[in-house]
Amino acid sequence: MMKCKFKILLIAAIVLSLACTTKVSEWFLLNAAPDNYLLVYYHKDPIPESIEKNHVELEQENISANVIFKPILKASIDKPYYALYYKNRLFSTYHDFKSVEKLFVSPVRNKIAEELLAGKLCALVFLKSGNDAKDNEYLQVVNNTIAASPFSEIVKVIEIDRESGQEQDFISMLLNVEHDLKDINEPMLFGVFGRFRVLEPLLAKGISKENINLLLGFLTADCSCLIKDNLPGINILCRNQWLDPKQALVNNILDTPQ
Repeated sequence: MMKCKFKILLIAAIVLSLACTTKVSEWFLLNAAPDNYLLVYYHKDPIPESIEKNHVELEQENISANVIFKPILKASIDKPYYALYYKNRLFSTYHDFKSVEKLFVSPVRNKIAEELLAGKLCALVFLKSGNDAKDNEYLQVVNNTIAASPFSEIVKVIEIDRESGQEQDFISMLLNVEHDLKDINEPMLFGVFGRFRVLEPLLAKGISKENINLLLGFLTADCSCLIKDNLPGINILCRNQWLDPKQALVNNILDTPQ
């Protein structure tokens, strides 16, 4: 399915290439503000002063994150809780403040944001399944494909163990890129570009040289209104202002005769 979307958008990019010579990855980093998440605190009683203080600190510390925070009175609940939404779709629920403190930042998200702001084309996040033989097989495909690509120096491959404690919130967001991913225990490869836009993943046998190159071809294509209006994937919640990105390194490669 992802392969088909890439092909359709690539054809559109070729047809409309005269409209814009800025590449897809660069245009979305420079121009496309990330979609906001909504973090709701549901409560049925007056909010205690200590919780109010926590919420103020949470908003102040994460003022650059793509999130809107809102307390909502809900008489039908037994206990207060937090709920994270993206475009009216419920992603996760959390039963105490401690659980939401680290929603906005993690080591891998920090690393990916650094790479994108440094001018890299994208990050390829390889989410392991826990089956070592299968993970190693498909990770080898990824590494071999990138090594053979003219864009090898500007693509960062990042591996994540599915049980990583530090990255559970990030992993949960990745598995919400599509509705049914949480029920699929297979290796997954996510393309991340722009201001933390994540494309629908390649799964297991879909992690192939052809599909990876289609993904890279999409990100290095000339941008167009059709691509902007029909961009697949979702934004990830991330605390980053996306200021002063370096010049896109892809342009040097594309401008150099092969």
